Amino acid sequence: MVQAVAAGVEAKATKIDPMLVPGVIGAELARHTSAMDSVLNAFRRTRSITRSQMGTLRTATAGIQRIGMYSQQLSRLAGGRLRQSHERVSLDELMRRALADNDWRYYEGGLQIEHHLQPVEVILDPSLLVTLLEVAVDCAARYGQVINLLLKIKNWPEHGLLTLKSRPHVATTQPAQGEQEEYLEWIMLLHLAQAMGVIVEREMYADHVLITIEFPRTVKKLEGLTAVEIDGGGDSSLMSESRPLAGHRVLLIAGDDKLRWDVRSVCEDMRLVLDVTPSCAQAIRYCELDKPHMIIIDERIRDEQFDMLREDLLRYDVNFPCIEIASKPNVVEVASWEGDRMSRISRDALRTQLSSIMAMELAKVF
Repeated sequence: MVQAVAAGVEAKATKIDPMLVPGVIGAELARHTSAMDSVLNAFRRTRSITRSQMGTLRTATAGIQRIGMYSQQLSRLAGGRLRQSHERVSLDELMRRALADNDWRYYEGGLQIEHHLQPVEVILDPSLLVTLLEVAVDCAARYGQVINLLLKIKNWPEHGLLTLKSRPHVATTQPAQGEQEEYLEWIMLLHLAQAMGVIVEREMYADHVLITIEFPRTVKKLEGLTAVEIDGGGDSSLMSESRPLAGHRVLLIAGDDKLRWDVRSVCEDMRLVLDVTPSCAQAIRYCELDKPHMIIIDERIRDEQFDMLREDLLRYDVNFPCIEIASKPNVVEVASWEGDRMSRISRDALRTQLSSIMAMELAKVF
C-alpha cells in the first residue's frame, strides 16, 4: 500500500497488501522468462549465441533462482516457521561482510556502492540479519545504480539506524504515484523486518529513493558496560503505567547479605515483591508451593538441583526468566529470546543495570 506524504516526498510506504504478492511474483517470473525466450528465439534463427545473450541467460536464471528462494522464505515467514536465535552481533561488521560476499554480483549489476558505517551492536538472529541486509541492498538497487549506505545510532531513542539512498547514474523522472510498481525485494524486506522486530520505511523523492531500517534492540554503552536499549513502545513497555512491573514476585537464591540487600533495593525501586532462600533445595520447595515470576541466583551456590528446577520451569514456560549474578566484574550478558542460556550480571553492576535486565526478562513472559 502506497500513500501520499508531505511536500517533497512523492510516496511513502511501510505495508504491502498480501493480495499483491502472487501478482508480483508472477510479474517477476514473466520478466525473466520473457528475456530467456528472446534469447532462445534468436538462437533458433542463427544457431549461435553471443556473449551478451549468454549474460542475459545468466541474469534471468539467477533472477528465477532468487524468486524461488524468496518465495520459500516468504512462505516460512508467513507461517511463523522461522526459529530465531537472538545473539549480540556487530551490525557494521555484518554489513561489510555482506557487501564483500556480494561484491562480484554488485559489480556485474553496475552498482556503485559507497558506505559510512559507525560501530553498532544489536541483539538479533545473525543469519536473518545478513539476509535482511542483502535484501535491503537489492531493494535499493531496484531504484538506481548509485547507493549510499549510512549506519549510525540515533540520538533518541538510541537505536541503530541504517539508511540506503538510491539514485540512478543519470537523473530520470520517477513513475507517477499510481503507476509505482512494487518489487519482490521490497515485499521480502517488509516481511523480514516484521519477523525480526525492526522498523522499515521507504520514501520516494523525485530524484532518489530513501530506505531506512531502525533496530530497536540496539546495544548501548553505559559506564564501561553494555546494556540493551529497552524500547518505550510495543511489547517492551513494561515500565509504563498500562503494564507496570509492580507486584511481580521475584525469588532470590543467595546467602550473601550484601547481595541480598542490593537486589532488594532494586526490587523496592521497581515495586517488585522479593522472596529470598539461602539454598537451591529450599528454592525447590518454595516453587512447589508458589511459582515466582522470576528467579535470580548467585552463581556461587548454583548446583545440579537448580539446573533441574530450571529445567522443570522451562518445561511449562519456555521463556521463564532467570538471571545469574556473576562474581566476575564488568559482566552484563543478555540471554537470547529463544535460547537456553541465562542472562548474567556482575555484582558491581546490580545497582545500575539489574533493573533493565529484569524488565527485559519479564518482557519475555508478560
